[in-house]
Amino acid sequence: MKPPSMLRRGASLSELLVVVAIMGTVAVTVLPNVVGTLEARRSREATRTVVSFVGKANARALGRREWSGFVVAPTGSTAYAALDLHLAEQPIAYRGDTVDAALTMSGSTTHTRTMSGTSEQLTASGTAGVAAGDLIRFDGRGPQFEITAAMATQVTFRLRGGEGFGAAEDAGLTRHNTPWPAPAPATHTFEILRKPMPSGSPLTLADGRCIDLFWSGFGPPQVGAVAGTYRRFTTAGASVAALFDGTGRLRQIVETTPAATARLTVTGPLFLLVGRAIRAEGNVAAAATYNATDDSSGANWQYHDSFWIAIDPETGIVKSAECMARRSDGTLVTDVIESQALIRQQLLADGG
Repeated sequence: MKPPSMLRRGASLSELLVVVAIMGTVAVTVLPNVVGTLEARRSREATRTVVSFVGKANARALGRREWSGFVVAPTGSTAYAALDLHLAEQPIAYRGDTVDAALTMSGSTTHTRTMSGTSEQLTASGTAGVAAGDLIRFDGRGPQFEITAAMATQVTFRLRGGEGFGAAEDAGLTRHNTPWPAPAPATHTFEILRKPMPSGSPLTLADGRCIDLFWSGFGPPQVGAVAGTYRRFTTAGASVAALFDGTGRLRQIVETTPAATARLTVTGPLFLLVGRAIRAEGNVAAAATYNATDDSSGANWQYHDSFWIAIDPETGIVKSAECMARRSDGTLVTDVIESQALIRQQLLADGG
């Protein structure tokens, strides 16, 4: 008989099968939670990075004469997922290439006016980047008008909003009570405020995170019977810039496509949705269906591993909170506004 020290120790086949079964049970019950926690942590870190970047853009605007801020750029002309954020500069107002540069009004229509000048005065303005969507003001006073077309020798402009053109930033102005520039032969000095331009190296989100522009937007929700004005950025490939003034207030949102620039009046907090890039593409309104077994489908706002970032327009303060994917009774939220409940509560708690 062999001494005890020489005996071989091991496990029987039945014992091994029991261990394998236990490991399988643990994997089924624990690993999904681990993966979910990992995804949430990645989104949380991306959210912190964006909040810090927006805070930097806001602090950078303080005390400046020209507005500045940040711009969110999608990955392509048909994309809604934005991986890159840039600081944004508002170019210095363009007043012509000569000291005596001036314009004259050469015609009019019901809602627009056309200003023209000599080719020497305005050919250069084209190379200075004047384009539709820029703003123009005359003689150093009065309202800023929106340029709808810019050519070598003339620009066409209209009121900013109202008269069928959307919400007016200069409330109450109409073509009847607005001081339009006097017609020729009067001449007018001018200043043109061009659209914001990206500045410096971008901040690029990693780990498959993005800003989901399709569901991001601004404005208040519907309250009771009062209709809300929450406006989403649903144009594929459009970049979104937010501009702060010298006091840190959020003054303007600029949505830019290769074809047009829209300067939007700020009607409420700006909301940016941080989530997974795989969900941001193709999961628009018609396909925004939550899937309990495949968390790569559905909309980002339907999952707890996505986060909202909100910018208070009055103070420029930036807040973040996870998406409210389920109600207190465990049922799923049904729309994007409902998913913003936690972040809107934060804004209200801070007086936003």
